[in-house]
Amino acid sequence: MLDLIALLRPLNCLITFASVLLGGWLAVPTLSPVLLIAACSAALLTGGGNVLNDVCDLETDRINKPERPLPSGRISPLLAHLEAIVLLILGLFAGFFLPPLAVAIALIAACSLILYNLRLKHVPLLGNLLVSLLASLAFLYGGTAVQAPYPATIPAIFALFYHLGREILKDVEDTLGDPSGSTLPLRWGKRNAQMLATAIFSLLILITPLPVYLGFYGTPYLALVFLLNLLLVYILRTLWRHPDRLPRMNQLLKIGMVLGLSAIFFDRL
Repeated sequence: MLDLIALLRPLNCLITFASVLLGGWLAVPTLSPVLLIAACSAALLTGGGNVLNDVCDLETDRINKPERPLPSGRISPLLAHLEAIVLLILGLFAGFFLPPLAVAIALIAACSLILYNLRLKHVPLLGNLLVSLLASLAFLYGGTAVQAPYPATIPAIFALFYHLGREILKDVEDTLGDPSGSTLPLRWGKRNAQMLATAIFSLLILITPLPVYLGFYGTPYLALVFLLNLLLVYILRTLWRHPDRLPRMNQLLKIGMVLGLSAIFFDRL
C-alpha cells in the first residue's frame, strides 16, 4: 500500500490540491464544497498522471531511480497501469460535478496527461511545455470551479514559467538513463538546456515583482517572493558550479513551489 501511495508522488498531488484551492480562493475567499471537489479532482488526475509517467519511464528509472516501486519490482506494471486508470477515472468523475468550463479543463488535462506520457514525453520542449501548461491550469481550474477565473491568471502565468524551467532541469538530470535520446538536453546538448532553463528562471525572477508595482499584491507577497527569488538564484548558481548536485536542486524547486503559493496566499489573508 505504501508503494502504491509513493507512485502517486503525494507531495506533487498536495501542491496541485493547494494550487486549485488558491486559484478559487483568490476570487471567492472561502473553501466552498465545489472548490474542494475541484481540488480533489485535480489531485486525483495528477496522481494518475504521475503513476502513468512512472509506467512509461520504467526503463529510464531502472538506471536513474532504481529504488522507486516499479523498477525495484515492488509493484508490477500491471498493477500500476490499473492504479493510473482508476485515478484518472475518479478525477474525471469528480470534475463532472463542476461548472461546464471546469469540466472541459478536467477533460483536457486528462487527455493531455495520456498524450504526454504516450507520445509527447520525448518531443524536445513540446513535452516540457505541455506539462508546464497543465501545472498552470491547476489555478484556473480552481477559478473556473467558482466561476471566477481571472484572479487566478497571475499565479497561472508564474507557474507556467516555473514548471517549464523545472521540467527542463529534470530532463537534464535524467539524461543518463534516457533510452530514446530524444529529450531536449540530448538533442540540443546539456549546456544549451541549462542555458534555456537559466533564461526562463531569470525572466521569472524579473517579472515576479511586477504584480506589486501594478497594485495587485502587496508587501507580504513581495517579502516571500524575494525569498523565492533568492532560492532560484542559489539553484542557478549551483547548477553551473556544481551540476552534479542537480537532483538536490530539483528537490529545492519543490520548496520553491510552496514559497510561491505562500506568497500569494498570505498576501490575501
